Amino acid sequence: MNKLICTLLFLSFLSCKNQNTENKTKPILTDITETVYASINIKPALSYFPQPIRPGVIKEIWVKEGDEVKKGQKLFQISIPADTEGRLSNAKLNLEEAKANYNGSNNLLLNIELEIQSAQQQLLLDSINLKRLERLWSLNIGKNVDYDSAKLAYNSSKIKLDVLYQKKAQTLVNLENNYKKALNQTKTERSQTADYTIHSEIDGIVYTLNKEVGDFISSQERFSEIGSASNFVINMDIDEVDITKIELKDSVMVNLDAYPDKIFVASVNKIYPKKNEATQTFRVESLFYPPLPKLYNGLSGEANILVDKRKNALVIPSDYLLPESKVSTPNGIISVKVGIKNLEFVEILSGIDTSVTLIKSSE
Repeated sequence: MNKLICTLLFLSFLSCKNQNTENKTKPILTDITETVYASINIKPALSYFPQPIRPGVIKEIWVKEGDEVKKGQKLFQISIPADTEGRLSNAKLNLEEAKANYNGSNNLLLNIELEIQSAQQQLLLDSINLKRLERLWSLNIGKNVDYDSAKLAYNSSKIKLDVLYQKKAQTLVNLENNYKKALNQTKTERSQTADYTIHSEIDGIVYTLNKEVGDFISSQERFSEIGSASNFVINMDIDEVDITKIELKDSVMVNLDAYPDKIFVASVNKIYPKKNEATQTFRVESLFYPPLPKLYNGLSGEANILVDKRKNALVIPSDYLLPESKVSTPNGIISVKVGIKNLEFVEILSGIDTSVTLIKSSE
């Protein structure tokens, strides 16, 4: 019995001794890097969500998921309301009428031109007659009343011709204005009708389709997602406590779930200045360097952004650092000044050196 008790006491002593050894360490000199962790997802460098200007029922869809589209290519058609088609039809009729009146074979200007020609001939006859009577009157031949009548006829013909010239000019202005108004109205109605046909605004791939033929779509709903086919960016959500550490062109080590055994290199190329209040994070974009040959919209993974690096730095294990930048030693608690840190180590700038023994907190 006494032997058993002695054995247990000896084992307990060894356990305590090992525990004391495991909870003590000394600072060392080594290289240290500080990184910022981020969850990531892969998105097209350029993407948008087509939305109609006017609501309605989808009549026809010309694309499907996975299709490559060109800028300006038709995506889908919304049924055009009857009153909209009616206004366009009336505008076309008004345009045809205005065009015929303006420069058609039987337009009003031609009729006025015929009147002008007739008035010009009448004025010429009245002028010849007036000059003849003037010669006779200068020879004291003829009656005064005949001369006065000829002069009155000439003046009347001249006034009538001037009125016709004015009528022609005013009619030309009116017909031109009516034609332009009809043309503009037709363009407006065609534009409104064109609003029911939605075209792609970029070259890219149709990643998603959210609607089918026969579905109703409002002007706030997204019909699909269209994005660039080969250019992708890495979207990273960074906690606000880390965002000030990140700079443009910082190196990024990327691990994608789709490539579990590979580490890819990227570089920070954009930092968004506004915090997302819902997630309390900032959006940071980076680009693969060099670009990967095969990526997909929505791939996820994680990344570590290299924000600082020290060579031959004095470091201690992270779990030996107490709150308020303090460490525990056999001689008591000592305040230290810390530098960069990562999950494993903390850089010590001042307060201790490699000769100091540190005690790990038991809490």
